This record gives sequence, C-alpha cells and structure tokens, in this order.
Amino acid sequence: MTQSFWQDFKLNTETTKLQNYDYVIIGGGIAGLSTAYWLLQKDSKLKIGIIEKNKIGFGASGKNAGFVTCGSTEHFIKLKDHFGLAKATEIWKFSEDNRKLLQQHIIQDNADKVDFKSTGSCTVAANSERWAYYQEIAKVMRAQNIDVYEVNSQEMDRDFGVVGFEGGIVYAGDGYVHPIKLLSQFLNKINVHIHEQTAVQSVSKKANGFTIKTDQGEISASYVVTTVNAYLPLVNPKFASLIVPGRGQILLTKPLQQFVKGPCYLTKHLCYFRQLPTGELLIGGFRNLDTETEKTHADNITDIIQKALFDFVKNHFRLGAQAEIARQWSGIMGYSPDGQMLIGAQPEEPDLYYIAGCSGHGMGLSFNAAKTLVDGIYGKAIPEHLDIKRFKV
Repeated sequence: MTQSFWQDFKLNTETTKLQNYDYVIIGGGIAGLSTAYWLLQKDSKLKIGIIEKNKIGFGASGKNAGFVTCGSTEHFIKLKDHFGLAKATEIWKFSEDNRKLLQQHIIQDNADKVDFKSTGSCTVAANSERWAYYQEIAKVMRAQNIDVYEVNSQEMDRDFGVVGFEGGIVYAGDGYVHPIKLLSQFLNKINVHIHEQTAVQSVSKKANGFTIKTDQGEISASYVVTTVNAYLPLVNPKFASLIVPGRGQILLTKPLQQFVKGPCYLTKHLCYFRQLPTGELLIGGFRNLDTETEKTHADNITDIIQKALFDFVKNHFRLGAQAEIARQWSGIMGYSPDGQMLIGAQPEEPDLYYIAGCSGHGMGLSFNAAKTLVDGIYGKAIPEHLDIKRFKV
C-alpha cells in the first residue's frame, strides 16, 4: 500500500458520531465531501454521516496528480467521436463548471492555502501527424467557445520544459491544486459526522430507510449515497460489469528549478505531468505498457511502469538529467463503459444513490457531479449521459 506526497498533510477529522442520520455517505473522498456540501446547501439542518474505510482522502482523492482540468485535447477528440460535437462540448463545459464552482464555493480567497493556481494545461502532440490533427481540432474547439491555442516546440520548452516534440494545444482554463489541502477546505465548510476506519459490510432496506452494517456496529439512515468509485464493485458486486478499476502510478522527483508552467498530457503513453510550487516534478501514466496488470484494486507500484516514468523524465525534460526520485505511489481509478459518470439511483432502489465511474477525471468532475446528484434528489433531471439508469445493473 502506498502513500502519496499529498497525504503527508494531516487532516482534522475529529467529530462526534451518531447512530441515526438523514443521509449516510459511504466514501470519504472528494465526491463524498462534495455530496455533503451540496446537501447542506439545500438544508443546513440535515444530519449527515460519512463512513470511510480508511482515512478521509485515503483513496484516489488523495493519490491523484492534483489536476483541476477538463482533460486533454485527445479527450475532447474521443468525446466528439463517441457522442458528436454538441454533446462533447456539453461534457467539456460540465468540467469547466466544476472548476468554477470549486473556486466560487470552496477555494474562494484561499487559493494559497490549497496551492491552487490557474495555469492552463497543454496536450503534447506525439508526432507530426497528430500535431497537424490537433491544430484542426483546436479550430473546432474555438468555434465552440473553448479557449485553446497552439504552442510550438520552442514555447513548449520555455513554458513546460518538455523537449523533443513539435507542438501542443493549451487549454487556458485549467490548473492544479493540492488535493488533501482542498479536502481540508471542504471539512471547514461542512457540518458532518465522520466515521473513519469503519468498513461497510452491508446496506439493507428497512421500512423507513436503511440499516448500514459496519465492523464498528450498525448505523441507520433515511438515505444512502455511495461514492467509492473504483471500489464500488467491492461494496456492491452487481456493479462489477460497470465499474472497472484502473491503477494509476505516479513518480515524484526531488525539487528542481521551476520550469513547468502547468499540467501537461502526452496521451500516447497515457502520460501526464506537472511541477509542484516547491519544485518537485510529478509524472504519472504509462499504464498502457501493462494494461491487464493495471486493471486492479491493488495499491502498489511496479518496476515496468516506474522505470518508464523515470526514463521519460530523463529523456524529455530540459532538467530531467539531474532529477532524483523522491516518492512513488499509485491510486485506483474507476472506469465506466462509456467513460461517463454514473449518477443517481436505480428505479428499484429509489433512496440508494451512487456517484461512480469518474474514469480518470475525479478532480475535474466530482464537485459538479455531486451537485447534479443532489439537484436530482430534489427533483431536477439528471443529464441522460450521466444518469445511472442508462445502464441496467
């Protein structure tokens, strides 16, 4: 089991514990805390309990790269090819709204406290053919009022420190954050009761709500929301065909001179990188080198992928030759069949709700996804491409 750089930051999670709640949220990551936030916006008197098997932020919410992004140019291409241009743009705008809502409601004037910075993100073209195609896609994106622009190899070297590529597409709206510090801001804003180190064993319907059986005793709730993403099939096996785990491995170097402006993607290797405000270079990806092995809930690292990550640092960064490894870790993502989240309740279980299937975009989607769920609970329609009912469970 690994621990990320972010998880060195200790959260204050001391709260009272109750046995009866209006809502119980299973999962103490960004989706769970976001759900609590939006529920309390609807009714500040709600009694909300959060059950977390380990510690708040222990899962992917505390082990990701800290990107607050809409995704890569390649991601937009895949959305367009699968859903068509109009729906792809809608999905992209959902992530834009996620960032804006986080800034408005959670980050506010505390950007420095959570290491948040709006820098833009760059998608690096892997070869000449892809670079030509990216430039055409950039025109399409601009026509949809998506703020993107091209950078050449010299500008990529100057702004992102990466060498050996012809160019890339920068989306101006993206940025980065310290994920655990962000969760700390959530905890400052929500009045909830936290049950850490508590494993859910079963959730059963009763006459006026649910009984949640845990290894620490039983808890009752009128409504239950499960927000464990990749671990959902382990909590509820009927989701095994809908949520597939995918391990993401990360390498962090010791501090270097600042040379990477903001988050970058090289989707040829499912690769992503950024530099921390304190100088450490973070790089993740390369799971396509060992695809089947990485479809796992096991939180560990492997030699084949960690070597590829460090080789990339050495060969493609201006200062890579002097880099030294400081930390290595992994996190487990949850992928849905169509790459879109599963939000809401099944018709046969109307008071049992889910948020899952972030598909590698948890930080860029979860706050708005939780708002969508809560709006749905209070009667607003969930968009069809996000509604859990689009799949039979």
